Amino acid sequence: MNKYQVVTLFPNLIEEWKKVGIINQALKKNLLEISSINLRNYGIGEYKQVDDSPYGGGPGMVLMPEPLDNAIVENKAKKNVFLTPSGQQMNENLIEELLNYESLNFICGRYEGFDQRVLDIHADYEVSVGQSVVSGGEIPALYVLEALIRRIPNVLGNPESLVNETFVNNQKDFPVYTRPEVYKEHKVPDVLLSGNHKEIDNWKKNNLKDM
Repeated sequence: MNKYQVVTLFPNLIEEWKKVGIINQALKKNLLEISSINLRNYGIGEYKQVDDSPYGGGPGMVLMPEPLDNAIVENKAKKNVFLTPSGQQMNENLIEELLNYESLNFICGRYEGFDQRVLDIHADYEVSVGQSVVSGGEIPALYVLEALIRRIPNVLGNPESLVNETFVNNQKDFPVYTRPEVYKEHKVPDVLLSGNHKEIDNWKKNNLKDM
């Protein structure tokens, strides 16, 4: 069983997400485990401090190494994945690689990021979900997790959904339509209404969008 742990300052965000859609269904079927690790529990001193100002000056605060180090050591996994804007860009090849590990830690940054020493000690992967910056790593972590989880056998109701997906084999998906046949003068292509499965398959192949 795949086991995923999310180290975060906002565990409630992870716990609420676990109640939604295919994630919730996969958990009910015991196809995987997801747990949130509250970084604040590993904070230093009376006030559970987890961040401090950067050496050398500069704006913002940096996550301190000790709380993160302790959280990761106490909650071991096969690999540690840090969500960073400068990390390797997520793609289908990376998702397939991460699926090979039975357990993963996803470490979510906040403020101005991680003390570099934590990355040096623990980072097996640094992953970015796009060339933009958000305030924390929680949403990117959930993005990567959902991409992973939907590829676990029996999570999706119809596994064929994965075959012609966008980005698989470096292609985008073909256009899809549903009822009504005409909407605001826009009509469903005739071939999709024909019942001719061979012609429909040819139409889908011819309308795949190259990356």
